[in-house]
Amino acid sequence: MKEIIVKLPNGNELEVSATPEFLEVVKNHFDLSSVDQVDNDHIRLFIYGSTKSAFEKSENENSVN
Repeated sequence: MKEIIVKLPNGNELEVSATPEFLEVVKNHFDLSSVDQVDNDHIRLFIYGSTKSAFEKSENENSVN
């Protein structure tokens, strides 16, 4: 596992414990040719997009019920 500090746009930092599997998912999501190309921005955008999508899905499911 690799510890990565991701700088956020508001100046804060996010500490990410990245497994090889997580880095592979990020690589595939951004259609990169190598895990070595995954940078902090890719990780930040992936986490943001995944979290946003999960919240929106949850909100949509709750509004239907």
